[in-house]
Amino acid sequence: MAIRGKMMTGGIQEQRKEARVYFSPGENICGVFVFPDFEHFSFSALLLDLSLGGVQFSLKREEWNAIKLGSQLVLARFSEGEKVLCDRAIPLTVRWVLDHPMVSNVSVGCEFDGLPEDDRKMLQSFLAGKLAACQGRDCGRSC
Repeated sequence: MAIRGKMMTGGIQEQRKEARVYFSPGENICGVFVFPDFEHFSFSALLLDLSLGGVQFSLKREEWNAIKLGSQLVLARFSEGEKVLCDRAIPLTVRWVLDHPMVSNVSVGCEFDGLPEDDRKMLQSFLAGKLAACQGRDCGRSC
């Protein structure tokens, strides 16, 4: 799934190591996140994209827990609608936060920390299925 050297829109060189799958809100791909130090409440968020390297999610501003760069999170559950795809704890580090006052949602990008092989295989299978579903048809932003 490597995509080194892929050009992005506007001539910017793509630097990601892993293929990324984008999700529309209608796909209802959700994650439940917890803070390992239990200083904040857990929260659920729609996933915007996912790769073997990490995940991007979005929260309504009023649901936001003041997540900061470098914060540690755990992806405790990952689901597609009512179907639970993974309910094992996957550690994450927050790498970026997009918080603009003119936008009602806050977007957060996280990197997986030491993704265990079983979880890597599960994610790889899920991503391969999503990518295969897009082969030969226009999936818009979902691929």
